[in-house]
Amino acid sequence: MQFDEPKVIEALSQEWGWILPEIRTVMAVSTMGNVFLADSQQSYWRICPEELSAAIVARTPSELESVFADPESKADWQMWGLVSELLALYGEPEVGECFGLVIPALLGGDYAAGNIRRRCLYEYLGFTGDLAQQTKDLKDGETIKLEIV
Repeated sequence: MQFDEPKVIEALSQEWGWILPEIRTVMAVSTMGNVFLADSQQSYWRICPEELSAAIVARTPSELESVFADPESKADWQMWGLVSELLALYGEPEVGECFGLVIPALLGGDYAAGNIRRRCLYEYLGFTGDLAQQTKDLKDGETIKLEIV
């Protein structure tokens, strides 16, 4: 997927900066808006906006190669079954766009076409980073009232 790296770094730094160290480079962005990046401390992260999560996936280049080579990780990253359905419904995302869940999976949203739209990647990363910070301390099964202003 094509993206503007400085804009991805800016969105992640502003709204995911509460969990991410300084970003060195964005390595890849999936059609679903997931981001692989390298930080300034030589760790490799995956930002999964629909799950409202950011996690270190590797600490060395060889560990990262293993992640990229793992068929299960690759299938989770690419989501080809779902993405092909979305491409047929909504068309190919433009540069700086992705497919994104309307209601994040962490909040009960389904990985289904009815809950997914073509979105501005940078706004989606910003929105989900802010929401991730606000929900980071929720306990499993806890009830919330979500107000979007």
